[in-house]
Amino acid sequence: MKIIVTGAGGFIGKYTIRALLNAGYEVLAIDLSLSRLEEFKNHPKFFAVIEDINSEQLKNHIQSGDKVLHLAAITLFELCEENPQKAVIVNTVGTLNVIKACIEKYAERIVYSSSGAVYSQTAKTPIREDEPRIPSSVYGWTKKQAEDWILYFGNQSPYIILRYGYIYGKEKDWGAIGKFLTHIRNNEKPIIFGGEQISDFTHVDDIVQANLLALETKHLNQIYNIGTGIPTSIKDVYKICQEVLGKEIGYEIKPARPFDLSFFVYDISKAKIILDYNPKWKIREGIKDVSIE
Repeated sequence: MKIIVTGAGGFIGKYTIRALLNAGYEVLAIDLSLSRLEEFKNHPKFFAVIEDINSEQLKNHIQSGDKVLHLAAITLFELCEENPQKAVIVNTVGTLNVIKACIEKYAERIVYSSSGAVYSQTAKTPIREDEPRIPSSVYGWTKKQAEDWILYFGNQSPYIILRYGYIYGKEKDWGAIGKFLTHIRNNEKPIIFGGEQISDFTHVDDIVQANLLALETKHLNQIYNIGTGIPTSIKDVYKICQEVLGKEIGYEIKPARPFDLSFFVYDISKAKIILDYNPKWKIREGIKDVSIE
C-alpha cells in the first residue's frame, strides 16, 4: 500500500508529502511538473511521475489497496472565472477520472480536497457540513460538482471529503496573508477587496494534520469541515501582519468581489469528534510563523 498524491507539487501537496514521508509512508507523487519536489528525490520511499489527472494512463499508477489523496485542481478563483471551461475540465472532469481509476484499480479510499467555496453566501454560521451547497464562484461550482461525483460513486469507491477553510502558510506568497506580508516588507500599499469579510484562516500544518487523519480514519464516506472555527476579518489580518513586521503601511480598499463570502467560519465539531482533528495554530502565531524568512 502506498499513498498517491495528485497535485503533489502544489502548496498543500509539498507540505503533506513532507509529513507523510516523516511518518514512514511510501508516497507516489503525481503532477504535470515535478520541479517543486526536488527536496524529496533522494528519499527511499518517495516516487514521482509526470501525469495528467485526465489521462487514461492515470489508472496505471494505482494498485489495489492504495490510498489516493486528490489535491490536483485549479485553485485560484480568478483563473476559474477567466476560463470556466478549463476549470471544469481540471477540477470536475479530472476528479471523475481519478474516481474511475480508483474504482477500476480497487483503491482503498480517495481523500478529496474540497473547499468552503461550495457553501451558500447565506449559509448559517458557524457553517456545518449539512448546510446547503450553493456556490457563488466558478471554482465553488467545480468543487461542488466534483463532490457530487464522489458521492454518486461512493458505494464503489470509499471516500473522505475535506472542505478546507482559507489556507495560509510559508511558501504561499499569494492570497491575503502572503501578499500582505510581501507588500508591507516592500513598503507598498496592498489592495484589500472589501475588508470587512470574515473568514476562517487555517494554517497549512492543520490542513496537513487533517489530510493524514483522513488517510487513516476508519470512518469512511464522511464529509468534514477543516478550519479553526475562529472568525477573523481581512482588515484584522492585515493589522496583525503590520504588527508582526513592526511596520504601518496603508492600504487601498476596492469593492468586495462577487465570490467573497461576507461571513465564513466553520463549525468543526464533527471533525474534532469523529476525525480527532485538533487545529494547533491561532492566527497571530500563524502569521508570525509565516513571516519568518
